[in-house]
Order: sequence, then C-alpha cells, then structure tokens
Amino acid sequence: MSRERVYEQIGLATEQTNLELWPSVDETSLTEIERFIYNNRKKAVTMYFQRVSLEEIKQETGIVRQNVRRFVKRCMQYDQMGIVWGFRALIPQKNVKEYQLNVFNKKQNKMRRTGEFNRFLERYPDLKELIEDLFRGRKGRSIEPVMKVKYIHKRFVEECRKKGITQADYPLNTEWMGYKAVQRYVRRISYEDFTRSAERFGNDALQKARHVGEGQQNQLSNLFPFQKVQFDAHRIDGYFVVEMHTPEGDIVTKVLERFWVLTIIDVATRSILGYHISLSHEYSASDFMQCARNAVKPHKRLELTIPGLSYHPIGGFPSEKFPEIAWAVWDVICLDNAKSHYARMVKDRLENLIGCFMNFGPVALPMRRGIIERFFKTLEENGFHRLPNTTGSGPKDPRRKDPEKQAIQLNITYEHLKQLIDVLISNYNGTPHGGIYHQTPLELLEKRLNVSGLTPRILEEDKRSEILFMQTIQKRTIRGSLGSGKKPYIQYEGVPYRSDKLANSAFLINTEVTLHVNVDDLRTLKAFLPDGSEFGYLTASGRWSLTPHSLQTRKAINSLVKEGLIHLTTWDDPIYIYTQYIMNQKKSKKMVNKHVKLMEESTYKPDNSPSDRKQALEEALVQHEMLDKVREEQMNREKLDEMGNYDRLAKQFKTKMY
Repeated sequence: MSRERVYEQIGLATEQTNLELWPSVDETSLTEIERFIYNNRKKAVTMYFQRVSLEEIKQETGIVRQNVRRFVKRCMQYDQMGIVWGFRALIPQKNVKEYQLNVFNKKQNKMRRTGEFNRFLERYPDLKELIEDLFRGRKGRSIEPVMKVKYIHKRFVEECRKKGITQADYPLNTEWMGYKAVQRYVRRISYEDFTRSAERFGNDALQKARHVGEGQQNQLSNLFPFQKVQFDAHRIDGYFVVEMHTPEGDIVTKVLERFWVLTIIDVATRSILGYHISLSHEYSASDFMQCARNAVKPHKRLELTIPGLSYHPIGGFPSEKFPEIAWAVWDVICLDNAKSHYARMVKDRLENLIGCFMNFGPVALPMRRGIIERFFKTLEENGFHRLPNTTGSGPKDPRRKDPEKQAIQLNITYEHLKQLIDVLISNYNGTPHGGIYHQTPLELLEKRLNVSGLTPRILEEDKRSEILFMQTIQKRTIRGSLGSGKKPYIQYEGVPYRSDKLANSAFLINTEVTLHVNVDDLRTLKAFLPDGSEFGYLTASGRWSLTPHSLQTRKAINSLVKEGLIHLTTWDDPIYIYTQYIMNQKKSKKMVNKHVKLMEESTYKPDNSPSDRKQALEEALVQHEMLDKVREEQMNREKLDEMGNYDRLAKQFKTKMY
C-alpha cells in the first residue's frame, strides 16, 4: 500500500495544494547554477504532485525521497504576510522561517550571537514590551515625543541591571552592550506596523501612511471630460506692486501682500477650465464662486502689454478653443476642507445651479487631489520662480533675493501678474503632459469630444447670468409700522432696503420673504414672497446704492462704524469714506490689497444683468442726483443768507471814524 502524499493531508487550504495558485519566480534573476538547482527542485515537486513515484523522481532529478517531501512542505508553508511560499521556497539559500537559536546544538559557534537576542526577549517579555512601548510612545513610559534608539537602549540597559543582569551576562557582555541588537529589533518592528511607525515622523507622514497607497478605490478611470474636476488655491510665490493715488493727489508705488490664485482642472484631460485671483488674506466663498463662474463661462483673452509675452498658438482655454462646450459644467468637484467650501452659498450654487456633487477629501491629504497640486508646482517652476520678484519656495530658497525691492525697481505690477497668469495657464493647456501620454490637454479633450457620448452637460441659457453664480439665499422679515408712519422696508447687513412697490404694500409688514443676494454687489436685492412668487428688486437706502460693493466690504464698513473709527452721514458715500480710511492708514501690504480689491469692486459690471435691476439702479441714481441738486441749492441759499446776515451786522455795528 502506497504511503499518503503530503498534499493529501486533511485541513490543507486550496492555495497550498494547487500549483497554479503558487507564487512564481523570475528565473532570469538567478545565476546559472542557481537556475539549474531551482529548475531541478521545481521539476521534482511538480512530479510529486502528478503522483509520480519517488523512485522515478530520484532517477529523473537525483533528489532523494526525504528531500522531495521536505521541499513540498517548504512550498506549502505560509510566509509572514500570510501567503503560501510556493515555488519561491525552492530558490537556493532561501530562508522560509525565522532563525531560532538551539542552545543544545553541540556544533554551535560560541562566537556567533545570531538568534540570541530573540531568545533573550522570550526569556524577559517585559523588556520586549519596554522597547516597543518606548519606540511607539505608549503607556506613558516616556514624556519624550519621539525617542531615539540610543535613548531606548539606555533605558533597556538600566532595566537589565535592575533585573540583576551583570556585565558577564548577555547582552551586557557584548562590545556595544546589545545596542546593535536593539537597533535591529526596532527597525524590524517599525516595518511590521508601517502606519504606527510613521507617526514618529509627524502628522503628515501619519496621514499619508493611513490613507495613501492601499487598494484601488481611488484610482477609478475618468474618461469623460468634465466628469470630475479638482479645485484648489495656491498662494503666489512673489511680490507685485500697484500705483495708488494719495489723498493729496500724488501717485505712489506700493507693494501688494502675497495673494491667491484659484483654479479648477478637469481630471480626465488635465485641462485648466478657469481661474480667479483673490487679493484677500484668505480666500472666501465669493472668491470660490468667481473661480467656478470663470471656469464655466467663455474665456476672453487679455490684451498683453508686456514686451515679448505672447499666447502659444496651440494653447488656450477649453471654452475658447471649442465653442460648442462653452458653458459646460461638471458632475463632481473635489475639494479640500477649507472653511469657505462649506459656506451656504457654495453648497447651494454647486448643487442647484451647476448641478454637481461635492467630494470633500480627507483632512490634510492634498495628495488626494494630486493632479491640481502638480499643476501648481508646474506653474511655479515654469513661471513665478523664474521672476526676479519671486519669494521662492521658502525663506532659504537661493532664488529669493529681496523680492520686494526687485518688484519696485522693475515695476512688476498687479496688471502684469494678471497677464502672466492668463498666458501661463493658456500655454499649459497646449503643452504635452506626461500623465496623459505626452498629449496636450486640449489635444486629448478634442479626441474625447469626438467620441460619441462623451459630450459634457451644458448649462441652460436661463442660468448663464453672472449674478446667479454669486447669489446666496437669505430670509428676512418686512418691517414697518402704521402707528409710527414708518413705511415697509427690509433690513440686510445694517442697511434698509426699499422700493416704491414695497412702500405701498403695508399688508406685507411682518411677512418673511426670501432674498436672492448677489454678494458681489449689494446695491439691490431680489425679493420673493412666501408662496415663491417674485416681488421685485429692493434698493439700498441712502448712498449705499451708488457704488458697487461686496458683502465683505459691507461687513468691514459696519465693523469700523461700530468701533467708531469712521462716521457716516446721510450725504456720505460709504465706499468713498472707507476708501479714504484705507488710504490714511499706514501703507501696509494688507491695506494696499484692500484698496486694490475695493477699486475692482467699484468698477463691477456683470454681464447679462436683468433689465429690472438696471432700472432700479437707474431710478436710485436719478433720485440721488435730484437730492444732490436740492442740497446744492439749499447750501447756496444758506450761504447767501449767511452773507446777508454778515452785511446787516456790519452796518449795525459799524464804528464811527474820527
């Protein structure tokens, strides 16, 4: 009766007994002798599983039956990762299990210490636990956040001495008192738990170890243009200047604070869809929506004034090169966890206007948006870091050579920056990209658009007004009183809003209405009744309706009024008073940025502005002009009356001359 084969034992898993599931070996990596030995062993094992007799295997390969069974058992063992060794176990000099010291072996070399430290830790498990706790910072064994190996070894030696281990005993009887053994052991346990070991190198390393490099769930294919986009903002590495007019009328050149460039990139084609420059210290929800608006609406090239600067012929923006996808919108936008991204306006506009989903990535993991992060690096290296006014990548960057002085001397202005960014991004879209097989983003976009069914969604025509992108929805109650004679009005951000229609609608007092607020221009609000019907535009009272201003500017002015730093009268334009306040402050870079932003707001002219809104503003302007004329006539009358009173008093009290 034949002896039972090794692979016929009960309890073996399929991957242990099926040779087709065994890990293979790259034979070209072996030397000629090693390859001969390996193939001979593999042939013997394969014949064994084919139920060839051991005697025939010996005649064919020269391997005796004891070694055949030993090789088969080696191949069926599991490695440290829980994977069957398979044919890997047949590689010459391959260790399939960890070495264990045998103290009863008479042939043992007394000079070798291999395996002795592991045996020592098995004898003293509390010392093993001490090393691991100190390395991982567990159980409050040390107040040191990240303990180095030499200090772990020092504590290890102290504990050994407390246990009565003398200089004649291992490991204190070695040359380094077990330091090398502790070092090797620490290195080994660090590899066993990669994530916990990465914590020793800071939160950044810990976050990457936890969330990056495992599985394929984040490597989904994105074939459709506009299927998924990524958004991010980057602070520009450079200083720029701007010319400002002082209250005395002089022109001075001042340095701007470093500001932000916000961009949206298409994941499938690597095309930059649009961008926005924010002068704020931290970009806001309004800046984000302006970037989204610029990415959707057709792009217009700037008129270049920098000598030698030009647009690449094959570059451009998608909406510029392919008019058929102007006003195209995306399905998913990937964002980080910045506070402005959670604003009510951002969520409402992305969901209800653009019609996309928001994908907020894990906290502090920019590598989840690696495409746009890589774009910013390219933008810096190919653009701003090559300018004399660059701040470089850090304070110690050799490219940083007094950037503020260089910006002033060379007169590198904010207008130059806007032209430079537009050209850099336009040319980037026409430059071959390694991530898309050295095609240009626009070239790949054209190929995808020509494939049937890959055309992106187009925004409906009734949603293409610029005002809709900057719109937020608020609830307010109509105030007023018949008893005091105060006509109906709405209060928003410290300013009453009125209209002739509202003044004649006393029945709406104490009714809550919905307001559509354009945060870029608060001169008007659009009101809707509780049943959803449109009521009409309301205009800001007083001089607030004269100059375009944003919600951020309104809040800044109200804050200064509350603190008593500025005072507003009925005849004052709040935006003009705020501008004068900024100009009279110390000319810090932050104040210069605010002044430039205010100047941009005051010239705000949205495209496709509704006619009834224009009419409301025109009526307010006419009303203010009439009031100014009445005030001027009143002031002239008062001046004439004052002069008449002066002449009368002069005649009455005239002194007689002798």
